[in-house]
Amino acid sequence: MGFADKKGITVASGFKLQAGALLDARGQVETLAERDELVTLNAVTAGLQVYVKENKTAYVYNGTGWDEVPKGNMSGTLDGYVSKEEGKGLSSNDYTDEEKAKVAAAVPSARKVNGKALTADVTLAAADVGAVPATAKGAAGGVAELDSTGKVPAAQLPSYVDDVIEGYLSGGKLYEEAAHTTEIAGESGKIYVDLATSKTYRWSGTAFAVISDTVALGETSSTAYRGDRGKTAYEHSQAAHAPANAEANVQSDWNETDASSDAYIRNKPSSLPADGGDAATVNGHTVGADVPSDAKFTDTVYSHPSTHPASMISQDATHRFVSDTEKEAWNAKATVYFAEALPASAPAGSVCFLVS
Repeated sequence: MGFADKKGITVASGFKLQAGALLDARGQVETLAERDELVTLNAVTAGLQVYVKENKTAYVYNGTGWDEVPKGNMSGTLDGYVSKEEGKGLSSNDYTDEEKAKVAAAVPSARKVNGKALTADVTLAAADVGAVPATAKGAAGGVAELDSTGKVPAAQLPSYVDDVIEGYLSGGKLYEEAAHTTEIAGESGKIYVDLATSKTYRWSGTAFAVISDTVALGETSSTAYRGDRGKTAYEHSQAAHAPANAEANVQSDWNETDASSDAYIRNKPSSLPADGGDAATVNGHTVGADVPSDAKFTDTVYSHPSTHPASMISQDATHRFVSDTEKEAWNAKATVYFAEALPASAPAGSVCFLVS
């Protein structure tokens, strides 16, 4: 039966909550064909929901066609309904917060890079970023390149760097053989090695000049001493040690008879006194035993002489010797008198001063 033959509930009839059909017959159809017939009959408007019993699916009319309504999302009103697009899910946020943040942080086109606006693709030249142009690599006036080993190719090095010529120097000339047969002409920009001495030379224009003297190891005035031995000698000199001629301490042995032994005592007495030679004994007597501890021996007691020469006496400012001549001179001096009258007598040579 087509949709045109269907009727909904008559408004004038009694209304029951347990009605066997929808109030609007368009809300439910048997087949998809009946759903599409609604469009043919101009019986639909945008937003109309229709349930198709054939596939148990609800649809909503978008004004030009039907959109499937996700199951469980039927609502009483479809105000603000958005039509579903293929590959889009209306229940998810297809435009993520991260993407929105990127757009918000996007560099404005008014910005510039090295003076070039961002309104179009920006192409920077070597000069814009201070880089070396590709055309300058390995070129004259440019920069040297590095090979796969990280080294500058020999072709880009000065000639004198790898132009090393070996030979034998003799009499100011360089020869190819040790016999000094074939002479090698000197050239500027080259390095020459004398195989006999390992010294390096350069050509000054008139002669071979030594670039650096090599140092040979040895123990002469023209050689360098071995560093390991020098280090050993220095460390030894800084550490406490015995002299080179020092001998190990050996305990002396009175009974040692081997004169070549370090323990042998030389020049020891062949015999000792009967009393043992004890320093505390005198002529066989022990001090403090059979000799009193305060005993005095006559050969050690000092006796002061009754007389001794004057030369043994030390003189000083208050202690002097007077000779007989000095005493006679003092005694011969004139006597001086001070009196009111002359004395009755006086020694010869006396002087008298009268005082009134």
